[in-house]
Amino acid sequence: MAALALAALLGGALWYGTNRKTIPDVKPQPAAAAAPDTAHEKITLEEQLKKKPGHAPVLLRLAQIATEQKQPGEARRRLEEVLKAEPKNIEALLELGRACYELDDLPCAIAETEKILASDPNHVDALYNLGAIYANSGDVAKALPHWRKAVQVAPESDSGKKSAAGLKQLAPGGPGGV
Repeated sequence: MAALALAALLGGALWYGTNRKTIPDVKPQPAAAAAPDTAHEKITLEEQLKKKPGHAPVLLRLAQIATEQKQPGEARRRLEEVLKAEPKNIEALLELGRACYELDDLPCAIAETEKILASDPNHVDALYNLGAIYANSGDVAKALPHWRKAVQVAPESDSGKKSAAGLKQLAPGGPGGV
């Protein structure tokens, strides 16, 4: 019963990136439908890339569009392009971790998220994501410390609040709770 409740709380609920809404509960849910002019926007962005290959803001927007259109493979490809030019781009690393998770590539999701924490051990969104990845894969022992730290460093943030909820779900009233 506790496993079902945990799955309902955590099933893919990873932070969607800096200043974006979180994806709530159960399985990853589709982002809001892309604006009707997305096709035109993509054409314009592709033209901009021809003029300036590897331009991070354009690639990030194309990755965002791919994510909105439920194309995590395409999002991953675009994010990897960003990281070739800017290996420490936190937004790209966070989104790549999420895309890898969506593609069921947990080693990639963990590795990309850990890169963020290597440079910023208190990055609350990365802490939450890594906790969620571990919790969703059944490794509660690895999830707990990440969520505890997320609550400690930013309790009022979305990721801090979701981490607190995860802690309560994993160990209500016990040593794992807040």
